[in-house]
Amino acid sequence: MRPIVRGPIPAVDGQAMTFNNYSEAKKPLIERLGDYCSYCEMPCNEGPDVEHIQPKSLRPELERDWTNFVVSCVFCNTVKGSTPVVLEAYLWPDRDNTFRSFIYERDRAPEPSVELGSLIKFLARSTLDLVGLNREPGNPRLTKNDRRWQKRKDAWGRANLARDCLQSQPSEEMRTRVVLNATSTGFWSVWMTVFAPDPDMIRRLLNARNFPGPCVACFDQNLRPIAREGGLC
Repeated sequence: MRPIVRGPIPAVDGQAMTFNNYSEAKKPLIERLGDYCSYCEMPCNEGPDVEHIQPKSLRPELERDWTNFVVSCVFCNTVKGSTPVVLEAYLWPDRDNTFRSFIYERDRAPEPSVELGSLIKFLARSTLDLVGLNREPGNPRLTKNDRRWQKRKDAWGRANLARDCLQSQPSEEMRTRVVLNATSTGFWSVWMTVFAPDPDMIRRLLNARNFPGPCVACFDQNLRPIAREGGLC
């Protein structure tokens, strides 16, 4: 789960935007965060949803609140649905270092990091359950239309192949191709994990134009993930 920076309310001619309908926030959200789900990181090829962190059915006063918006695919949005949300009971990509919070292993759903304390590990597991990122073959709640696990598996294959190609043909052109492959495939955390031993590629993935909105402050000067200021992790 990529840690993101939504930024302040967009302004037009120096005036903060107001939204007559929350759907009007979709364009500036995509400009800030990219066309990727803020939870599973899958590209939203059919168009993302404006996801309300606090469900609008339960918190109608936040229905048009910029600080309550992230980008979501239809699957994460549907699974999360109108589940009552206590912010402190979960980890959030706009508040916490959600990359540091999870372990990514090939052909497996994300798992809470073993380096977390027991409380944060519990919150991390609750977060996976909230949006169904732990739904993979063998999980009884996996539906036939939910192919997030398959798309994530495909991303692992592409990232590993790209790493092997870069190792056999190390060049500036190949590094550029890797970033283009990553941004078209999505699943930023997978690519960050595969290329973790390569600081130059990590820097490129953090600064990729088509992966807008990452929280660069979630990484230290050596590009290692660190706790996010003001967050739980």
